[in-house]
Amino acid sequence: MPALWSCDWVGCQSPAVQRAGDCLLCDRHLCRTHLQDQWHTCPKPETNWNEYSARYAAAESQRLDELCRRIDGGKLCVRASQVRGGTNVQCAIDLSPKKLSAMMGGQNCHAEVVFADGVVWLARFRLSSPISPPLEVRDYVLRSEAATMEFLQRHTRIPSPRVFDWACESDPANTVGVGYILMEKLQGAPLDWQGATTAQREKVVRQLVDIMLEIERHPFDRLGSLMATTAMSRGEMALAAAAVEPLQVQGLAQHSTFRSGEDGKPPGPFRSSQEALRALVEAHLRMIAGGEIGTVDNAADVFLVYRFRLDVLDRVWKSAAEEDEKFFLKHADDKGDHIFVNADFDIVGVIDWEWCSTVSREEAFSSPCMMWPVAAFCDGSNELADEELLLARVFCERGREDLARCVLDGRKVQRLFFALGPGGASYEDRRTFASLFMGLKQAFDPGYSSKEEKRGGEKEEWEAWRAIALMKWKHDSLLQAALKSE
Repeated sequence: MPALWSCDWVGCQSPAVQRAGDCLLCDRHLCRTHLQDQWHTCPKPETNWNEYSARYAAAESQRLDELCRRIDGGKLCVRASQVRGGTNVQCAIDLSPKKLSAMMGGQNCHAEVVFADGVVWLARFRLSSPISPPLEVRDYVLRSEAATMEFLQRHTRIPSPRVFDWACESDPANTVGVGYILMEKLQGAPLDWQGATTAQREKVVRQLVDIMLEIERHPFDRLGSLMATTAMSRGEMALAAAAVEPLQVQGLAQHSTFRSGEDGKPPGPFRSSQEALRALVEAHLRMIAGGEIGTVDNAADVFLVYRFRLDVLDRVWKSAAEEDEKFFLKHADDKGDHIFVNADFDIVGVIDWEWCSTVSREEAFSSPCMMWPVAAFCDGSNELADEELLLARVFCERGREDLARCVLDGRKVQRLFFALGPGGASYEDRRTFASLFMGLKQAFDPGYSSKEEKRGGEKEEWEAWRAIALMKWKHDSLLQAALKSE
């Protein structure tokens, strides 16, 4: 399986560690060896915050300046006017770093496209930084995001921005210089879930139930990510007067496992949830053994946590060969700011559909992570927050006890997928790492409810379980490879 990145240290051919090996200060991808302090000397935020923050700000500013230079604003405006139709209304776009940084997240930034008649669109650009995936991954994710938004507009009543045009960075016909999506600008603001009142949260929950019920009306027969079956952009389709561009579920548009499928392609699509998770866990185990996930300090521990998941798959999904299993769209980052609301907390749209995929019923209709009691969750507790219980009650009010059960039993599937990827290897606090694992383990323990009074001893429980697991899987060649790296 080809590595996502190779180490940038001169003469080194080892795989770079995903996430932990991406340095935002020196713009390098580093392997387990060269990530160590004797080679990698960039300041760390936990030990030298002042120097780290100063260098981080300077590096971010330089990357944003470079992005601004690469975007051809004039050609983007020509394209926007052309795509809008026969009106040929002129437009303008401010591509200054100040404007781009005002609407910037971890992977994307945005700028307003203002037409002479007052209509405003948004231009969405992919950022390029050490934490961004390679170009081929960025392009694949952009294509999937555009296809997902097209599906939502064409087939559902889920409020989402309309896509007018998009182009991949590698497309020879793209004269703008970078990958982009031209889309409708929604009138509203990102939901501040933590700052919302109880009444405001209840209003949002009831609207979320409407959205989730609409998602359920559109099942898929494969687990994967939506993609267009042609290479034409949305704008090209419109200009060609094509009525409908075919969409289908293809391989997963995920960062870490992008090259883990057949022939180094994205994994999937899958016919069952059990098949999918098994393939993803096994891919991550290979990456841990090969040096792409985990550092010299935690590779073996991360391996054990991933390996545990293989033993509990059938406690969520009974059969890997379930022919009639259906899958449903699931937002990949449902922490709250993906929802746009107006001043009255009416949902006006759901944004940021990158990394989206179809998933099992159990995962699709479990609670969004914005509702989780984060501190308690990271401390190993599987108790549901009040808003999660409200979500289940509203499903029951709608006569959907089956979906309410997905919420009430949701911790199993949420624990299985939480931190599944490079992020799961980034917890340097050993107690947090241990607590998260014990939360996963206890979610599958029938006697869990009687163990709440034991909370606080997760680190000791982890050490005891770790010793047993090392013996249990001592003949696993991948585990031995992970142990040798420490």
